Amino acid sequence: MLPKALWRTGAALCVLALTLGAVEVFLRRLATFVVSPNEAFLEQSPFQLIRFTPNGKRLVPNAHVVIRNHYLSGKDVVMDVNSRGFRDEDLPSQKAPDELRILVLGDSITWGDYLQANEVFVKRAESLLRTATPGRKIEVVNAGVGDAGLREELDLLEEQGLAIAPDVVVIGFYLNDSRPPWGFPAELEYPGWLRRHSVVAESIYRAVALDRWMKRQGRKRFEWARKSNKLDWKNDPDAFHQLATMAEYDWGAAWDESSWATIREGFQRLKALAAAHRFKVAIMAFPVSFQVYATFLDDAPQQRVRKEASEQGFAFLDLLPLLRAHADEELFFDQCHPREHANELIGAALASFLRESS
Repeated sequence: MLPKALWRTGAALCVLALTLGAVEVFLRRLATFVVSPNEAFLEQSPFQLIRFTPNGKRLVPNAHVVIRNHYLSGKDVVMDVNSRGFRDEDLPSQKAPDELRILVLGDSITWGDYLQANEVFVKRAESLLRTATPGRKIEVVNAGVGDAGLREELDLLEEQGLAIAPDVVVIGFYLNDSRPPWGFPAELEYPGWLRRHSVVAESIYRAVALDRWMKRQGRKRFEWARKSNKLDWKNDPDAFHQLATMAEYDWGAAWDESSWATIREGFQRLKALAAAHRFKVAIMAFPVSFQVYATFLDDAPQQRVRKEASEQGFAFLDLLPLLRAHADEELFFDQCHPREHANELIGAALASFLRESS
């Protein structure tokens, strides 16, 4: 017979294995992870969808994955990426006669990885434009990438966007577009076998890596998220500006005068590309949710980007008035990512704007 100590050790290991198995099953129902759609045995990794280059984050060309339990929407999101690294279908190299190609660049708001492709404003606008002009071939291409700023978006335009010969380039401008990407996901090493096959192992690894990264960044960098529940930003302009100052590394950058030199430089670069490749430019400005739900209007960033866009001859669409008109509705998942209904509103506004300005 085996000694009692071995029996107890074996029993403890069995209990541990059962506990870890239960936690694994639980996390697979709740945690966000990326997996191949036909994966028989779970092998998950964000690197199936995202790669990091010297010019910033890019989508993996020809990736076809599912994002399980997205942390914003809670949905299982199908993510199909074409050969150029866009969340869209491939286009023929030659445009059809009278075909209109519109390339939409932006960050995670434009990418919309928390919604199905047809729920994102890009495809909403495409559907409406096609309905309005049934005799014309219209393609609205989603070239959004999460955690991208204006510089990264223009790099992507030069790398892949120009190759589709766009007639119009739309920049989905967000208030932190002058800032470089935060970079935390880039610090995650490519996962080994255990992390690819265990959501528990991956969750623990990410939690530890995120904590280390936040300590290097400085906790005050994220203080605005904690203080947003304590400050009366909704009714008090001073409290609103205090919150914006705290958020200087995120959406608050747009209230920082020093950030606009970067935007002006980017717009000048974009103007040169537009002249060289003969496309029109439209800037579509997304607000932060605090602007939408405040009882007073603070649109200083939108007025500034309108001015910068006008100086370069770009068309400009300000989404703040539209969304403030629906401020009695739940429009956002967090401070910036619009829900399905808000994407419908934005898609309709973009389609109408493009019809009027083209």
